[in-house]
Amino acid sequence: MHPPGRPLQPRASSESLRTRAELLSRRSAASKKAVPALGEGWITYASWTNDTGTPVSRFSTTWTVPPAPRTDHGQTIFLFNGIQNSTMIYQPVLQWGPSAAGGGSKWSVASWYADGQTGQSFHSTLVDVNVGDVLTGVMVRGRKRANGYSYGCSFTGIANTNLPVFNIQELTWCIETLEVYGAQSESDYPDVAMTGMRNIELRCGSAAPDFLWTVNNAVTDIGQHCVVVNEKVTGAGEVDLWYRPSSWWLSGFGAIASGASQDWWFTFGGTGDAGPQLIQAEPVEPSGQLTTISSAESLDSNGYLTYHATVRNDGPDAVHFQWRGGGR
Repeated sequence: MHPPGRPLQPRASSESLRTRAELLSRRSAASKKAVPALGEGWITYASWTNDTGTPVSRFSTTWTVPPAPRTDHGQTIFLFNGIQNSTMIYQPVLQWGPSAAGGGSKWSVASWYADGQTGQSFHSTLVDVNVGDVLTGVMVRGRKRANGYSYGCSFTGIANTNLPVFNIQELTWCIETLEVYGAQSESDYPDVAMTGMRNIELRCGSAAPDFLWTVNNAVTDIGQHCVVVNEKVTGAGEVDLWYRPSSWWLSGFGAIASGASQDWWFTFGGTGDAGPQLIQAEPVEPSGQLTTISSAESLDSNGYLTYHATVRNDGPDAVHFQWRGGGR
């Protein structure tokens, strides 16, 4: 059975990661009922490596237990926020299906400390939860001692989910992740468009670091993808993990002063013509008042379109914003 959160070391080569994933998949092959028709492993995730010089002291995320999948082929689904060091990952995990902790055709939660190199894992008691329950997974750092760091991991308000660890290497790589094994069809995913990993709070010491999440859409065979809705990690951050395609897109994250204007441009990965696009700047703070004052397209010699837009801040305060849009 799979433990969740196969650590993807940010400094490892892509070849070593594939080799490790294949090795781990072979170890659990005997537990699979069928060869998966869809890609498996880490499906989509957002990540950030703490390079501030101050260890992560708190990382919490709130999400809602999604509807059950419409079909059951023995698949396993993991949703979690987590922190990793060079070999181990620490994570409060929501799971559907079987794992090394148990489980089945139901939603359950547990805290995990797992090793992606040896497959060894430790976990708290698996506790069943219900569709619609609101979960908050929290990891906090304790005291640093000569032999390493101590951490605590649990789901707020859910008994028996705490899993403390002691004297370990500093945890530095922070992730919001969808991980899936054994899915045969689109209906083996939760029966909803996406799960919002919201109210993200991340602190290094007493300060919230200023950074941009890195998105990795590793498996996209049914349109799975990750959207960063709000980069702020002071309790308002949000990363949406999509199980299927969305009818709109988000791109970029910026800040603009009151009265200022900014010009932005967008491309679609070399696509010759992505069709007409509605593009607007969306404020992420309540006081934001942004006006998209112009939009345009330009065509290069290869026949590729670039989309341009200008935003103006008509509000009294500086504001963070994200571009969103849609088209054919």
